[in-house]
Amino acid sequence: MIKEDKRGQFYLLAAIILIVIISGFAAVSNYTRKQSSIKLYDVRNELGIESGKVLDYGTLQGEFIEEDVHIIDHFTEKYNEYAGEDKKIFFIFGGYEKITLITYGNATQGDIELIAGGSQPITTEIPRKQIIKQTITPEGGEVTVKIGENKYPFELKPGENFYFIISQKIGEEQVVVTS
Repeated sequence: MIKEDKRGQFYLLAAIILIVIISGFAAVSNYTRKQSSIKLYDVRNELGIESGKVLDYGTLQGEFIEEDVHIIDHFTEKYNEYAGEDKKIFFIFGGYEKITLITYGNATQGDIELIAGGSQPITTEIPRKQIIKQTITPEGGEVTVKIGENKYPFELKPGENFYFIISQKIGEEQVVVTS
């Protein structure tokens, strides 16, 4: 009788260990699949907060009245370094008088258009690992950035605007997040 009880305990213990091992493999595989895209969305949230603080600071200092916007240039350059080379980042900022598009390299060569209202689009070829800065005067309340065949519209609001597009290839999929 005692021998049968021990055999039952052995099978119970073996079943529990097997369940723990299978659950462990499932948890690890789920965790590793989601990591990259979660990181990209974290960058988007972080960039939204940081850019708001930079705009507030620049507005309080009166820096956006000047022709050359040093604060935004410095911020976008440093943030691009922080985000990493595996991401394509496009920054769009300005107001009703002037809109600027800054593109940071490691992008695939191709056409980018900055379209504002009824104005003629500015088409820019992206050289690898170079900074491209284009400025246009908008004629309406909406700015559209066309990257390849995809269009990303942004509504201009009174005051200073700051928008961004972050693109990263994760596996076989191209993931894009915008502000």
